[in-house]
Amino acid sequence: MTQIEQWLREEGREQGRAEGRAEGREEGRLETARNALTKGLSAEDVAEITGLSLETVRRLKTEFLI
Repeated sequence: MTQIEQWLREEGREQGRAEGRAEGREEGRLETARNALTKGLSAEDVAEITGLSLETVRRLKTEFLI
């Protein structure tokens, strides 16, 4: 394997790891939002706390019948 091939392979792995971390953070924010909504926080407060859009929080509230 050439150095360029090795470099490209490692770049691909790093990109995959970065994407995985980003997806994990987003899932964590969604879980926090669901928990906060379950505890009775308003959609506006949850959006502010989590950084999610108000539309996303309202959709979560509707989807999970909270």
